[in-house]
Amino acid sequence: MSGEFDHVSVDEIEALIKRLPTVLRCHVAVNEWGAVEEIHVLTTLDRSPKQIVRDVESALLAQWNLRVDHKKISVAQIIDDSHMQPLPRLTVAEFRMDLDTIHQTGHSFVRLQPSNDELTSYEGHWQGRYVPSQYHYMMAWATVEALNQIPELPEPFVLSELKTFTLAGRTVVAVALSYVTSKRREEILVGAAPERGDGQGAAVRAVLDAINRRLAQIQRPRPAHLATGDILSPGETAGDEH
Repeated sequence: MSGEFDHVSVDEIEALIKRLPTVLRCHVAVNEWGAVEEIHVLTTLDRSPKQIVRDVESALLAQWNLRVDHKKISVAQIIDDSHMQPLPRLTVAEFRMDLDTIHQTGHSFVRLQPSNDELTSYEGHWQGRYVPSQYHYMMAWATVEALNQIPELPEPFVLSELKTFTLAGRTVVAVALSYVTSKRREEILVGAAPERGDGQGAAVRAVLDAINRRLAQIQRPRPAHLATGDILSPGETAGDEH
């Protein structure tokens, strides 16, 4: 170690670093002469790795006049609960059914959007032989395919069953979606929606009625200035601007 303090313990260095903003854990490795060889720091996402490295350098220099090469400092960042938020509800941005009367086929298309983000959308398609009694199925399957484009969903969903029935004089579409949990157990989500004179839209809304209840239980990272697990290892560019 260099500087006017010749006897600084590893425990003292680690204790100081742990007092820096956003630091959760740290580990200091020294060689047989007691010189710092590596400093590993675990932090939250609130500050960038380069800022953390500068904080460590400045703290050691100010406290003990101890200079450590920035290339010996590595930073790993993780998401904590304060950076999590429920997935927003989904809304229907667009849906349609295109029919090929010559070949008797149908192509359903659905585009979904998060309720708080007009720039993000998820598209689903379904194509098959068109039978008028099956158009609700085709729209529901396209909606499920759009759902399965959402990266935060833990497992893909499957349309298990669809039924129509009359309630209070109106046609209602009910769906059951299934998925397999991390414990390999099948879970069922159920949703329903009445027809509103927009044809296939009831099937789309029924699927969303089922899934939107589940989205509130799924957590995702809040937007941050860097990605999960952004790691700067010794020798990387954290301090290259020094």
